[in-house]
Amino acid sequence: MESVLIAARQLSPELAARALDTAAAQARVRIAASLPDPTIRVMADEMPRNSGRRENMMVYSFEQEIPLWGRRDLRRQAARAEVSQMAAQAQAAGAELVEKVKVAFARYYAAYQAARRATDQRQALQGVAQVARERYAQGRGEQTEVFRAEVEATRVVAEILRLEASLRSAQGQLNALLNRPPEATLAPPERLRPLPEARALDVVRLVEQARASSPTLAADAAAVGGAETNRALIERNWYPDVTLGASAIDRGSYGPTGYQAWIGMKVPLQWGLREAQQREAGAQARAARARYEAREQQIRGDLADAVAGAEGSRRAVDLIRRRLLPQTEALVRSGTAGYALGKVDLETVLRAQADLVGFRLQLLSAEFEGQRQVAAIERLVGGDL
Repeated sequence: MESVLIAARQLSPELAARALDTAAAQARVRIAASLPDPTIRVMADEMPRNSGRRENMMVYSFEQEIPLWGRRDLRRQAARAEVSQMAAQAQAAGAELVEKVKVAFARYYAAYQAARRATDQRQALQGVAQVARERYAQGRGEQTEVFRAEVEATRVVAEILRLEASLRSAQGQLNALLNRPPEATLAPPERLRPLPEARALDVVRLVEQARASSPTLAADAAAVGGAETNRALIERNWYPDVTLGASAIDRGSYGPTGYQAWIGMKVPLQWGLREAQQREAGAQARAARARYEAREQQIRGDLADAVAGAEGSRRAVDLIRRRLLPQTEALVRSGTAGYALGKVDLETVLRAQADLVGFRLQLLSAEFEGQRQVAAIERLVGGDL
């Protein structure tokens, strides 16, 4: 699975788009802190003379608006909060991709192993059918036993076809996450990650880890910071910016060159507008804080659910692997040998074979479910257990 995760991160168009969004947000930091473009004016005027002639006068002016009261710093802080939010969202998208890959790989592994186990069962039933034919040829069995064993072997062939279709579906899903054609060849899955021990599934510790490293919570926290900064910026709108200007007057032959300088500011007379902007910014800040708290609450609930599921799957895997499978495998071996000697009837052998396959499929299902729950936990806490 490690090699699959590396390929998924490298080939994901979603992660590439998130990285470009973050780069765009980083560029906006400099934009937010920049002064607005200055204004240059060139004016021509005609001045009358006593002689009746008209003299041209040229005026060249330069104006620059300058934000005061820390507005540029606040805009820079808001832009940086947006960068943090974009970066955290990119990490959250990466965590979601990793979860999908882990689940898809576990499904691929389970489907591959299920198809192999069904093939093993077919071979075992073909062996039972051969024993039934030999017993019938020796006059120690009945022809119905031969038919019964062959029917079971044929039924397993149909099951193999169904499992192979499920395997192709799992391969298509995994290839899609790797940005490959659905029918592209995949190597056989080697192994699943071991399920974590019970001490690693402490909900309280996992909640604390999520608060510290969850990219989703980090994105919401950055949104809270940006909303608070925007509220502070809106409050500064009551204080006007200033515009500095200077001009040179070329009177030509009418008189000497003159100069002017001035300072201007906007008068905040639209009180209703600014009060509405303040209410809007305050509501947005409170909404961002509420979303953060709701996200934290959701993560706590999701973690509790996923931990319970993972713990149940781990116990089921341990029970099936350590007790049920060894007992059933021993029963199958003794039953097959006993049937060849005429000490065990065919139904007992077939029932033991069906139980063995059933327990093997239950084991694969429990392993898949455990892997799915662990992948969800790791996405919620922002890292591997």
